[in-house]
Amino acid sequence: MTIEAGIAAINRGDAAAAEAIFRGILAAEPAHAKALHGLGKALHDQRQLEQALVALEAAGRAHPTPHLGAHHAGLVRLLLGDHAGGWPGWEARRLLPSLGFAQLPVPFWQGEPISGRRLLILGEQGIGDVVQFVRFLPAAAARSGAAVTFGCAPPLHLLLEPFCRAHGIASVTGQINPLGFDQFAWIGSLAHLLGEPPASLGAVVPYLRPEPARAAIWRRRRPRGDRCVGLCWEGRATHPQDAQPSLPPAALLPLAGQGAVTVGLQRPPLRGIPPEALLDMNWGPDMADLAETAAMLSALDAVVTVDTSIAHMAGALGVPCWVLLPWVPDWRWGLHGEATPWYPGMTLLRQTQAGDWAGPVARAAAALRA
Repeated sequence: MTIEAGIAAINRGDAAAAEAIFRGILAAEPAHAKALHGLGKALHDQRQLEQALVALEAAGRAHPTPHLGAHHAGLVRLLLGDHAGGWPGWEARRLLPSLGFAQLPVPFWQGEPISGRRLLILGEQGIGDVVQFVRFLPAAAARSGAAVTFGCAPPLHLLLEPFCRAHGIASVTGQINPLGFDQFAWIGSLAHLLGEPPASLGAVVPYLRPEPARAAIWRRRRPRGDRCVGLCWEGRATHPQDAQPSLPPAALLPLAGQGAVTVGLQRPPLRGIPPEALLDMNWGPDMADLAETAAMLSALDAVVTVDTSIAHMAGALGVPCWVLLPWVPDWRWGLHGEATPWYPGMTLLRQTQAGDWAGPVARAAAALRA
């Protein structure tokens, strides 16, 4: 039994086997930091969250660099709804080399007023993360009193620049010289730095808007008079556990023939080929950039999607959205209920047991019939 075997079991979705492997290692070496962390992850994936928290916090104490255990313990606390206890662990992500956070040569902003100075706020991690947290930029500008510049990856710039401009925030992309600023922060830290509870929207939804000319083109491409619903069934292929939030497109067949035109929103290359009967139209091959995707989404009446950036974009645009969630969801969706404070127009449809998508898809089909 090795750590590598346990990690492989987690990545293939066999958390019970991973738990057995890590417990076997811990029987011989109770303070083995990597085994404790692996056990915490295996327990998390089986929704044994209180036990997972104990293991992850023990991993943090045992490891000479405790940031990984602290970060994952924070994620568990956030999932359990303990935001006060979870945000500090969330902040530990900035210290994890695997996530690629740069250590910049200017001080990290701590949420204090710095009137008259220059504050750089940087995008991070995935598209969905940035779309979710960008709502807090206006509050950060007001709290700091600084001249705020938002730096984001090129694919996000066309989408987010109008929002930034409307709030007096400069938006830049490409190479940025941090020495041109007095302080900086990462976009995902703003909720914690501002002391925002999750029920605070930061910016009123919808806070993103499509480019009008692009949106008009996609409205003309949809059938007139018919209800049009976009479908997205795959998350990011590079995520090590993408198999949990993604589902085979055939699982969405109950959504066809429910009185709505179904429109594909899955950008190629596809890992799963949708059955011919699933889609009436397929806009996926035309998803050239995120601004184009926003225009597409705004032309639809609703979206049914797995937990991926499409969900965050639909939520931020105010497009009604049903999100299909796995048995153990990402921390931001919590464990219970169909509503989320992040996006008022969103409905969360949850698995009631691991791997069973039939229930959430049936509830989405019923919603389409309503």
